[in-house]
Amino acid sequence: MLIRPRALLLDFHGVIGRAEAHPDREDAFVEVLARIAGPSVPADRIRADHVAGLTAYREWRNAMSRLPAPPELTQQEFWTDYVAADWPEKARAAVGASAEVLSRLWLIDNNEWTLLPGIVELVKSAVDAGLPVAVVSNTLCGAAFREIIAQSPLDGAFGAEIYSDEVGVRKPNPAILKHAADRLGADLAHAWFAGDKLDRDILCGRRAGVGATVLMSPEPIPHPWLQPHTNVADADALQKLLQAYLT
Repeated sequence: MLIRPRALLLDFHGVIGRAEAHPDREDAFVEVLARIAGPSVPADRIRADHVAGLTAYREWRNAMSRLPAPPELTQQEFWTDYVAADWPEKARAAVGASAEVLSRLWLIDNNEWTLLPGIVELVKSAVDAGLPVAVVSNTLCGAAFREIIAQSPLDGAFGAEIYSDEVGVRKPNPAILKHAADRLGADLAHAWFAGDKLDRDILCGRRAGVGATVLMSPEPIPHPWLQPHTNVADADALQKLLQAYLT
């Protein structure tokens, strides 16, 4: 049995939306980086360092899932230290000054974003039932996610949007969920939090004392000790479960 929810918190990627990368857009992005960096960095070096930076960033994110209260990497740190670490200082400074623009381009222009099936109906049914709903997500650029939501049927549906780059902490740091609860005026002990990753979303919810953690994944993910309160296959299943507890 789960608690009756008084707030609903949702991860973004894997719960609300999904990205499909477009490798054919990489050339255009490298051209943007090259214009910003200047002639001191060849295009092939920019391309290789961008790939290396993304790989290192992915490994860093995985490592942060082991910490009790991980911080978030800033946009400037990513572009200057992960991508442009060995570029001439003038090029590094130029990339750092354009970090916000580059982060948005990387997330928006290099990917095709779509809302997951059933998520619009889930959110609207929760709002119609008087349940405050918030987005809580790790990301290098929350502004990009805000833009995606603003251009979708979910525009205006959320009581709060909490992104790791804006608050300086990332899941599984429980502080990020506390930010969401404060913005909604909700008690985490009476909230549901749905995510698609055990080591970030479910662990974060457990650490924060969320009333119910929901793993939104087609199949339960085995783990020696960490488990969600419940597992659902998709947004449609989560909506049915939510309505059962609201009524």
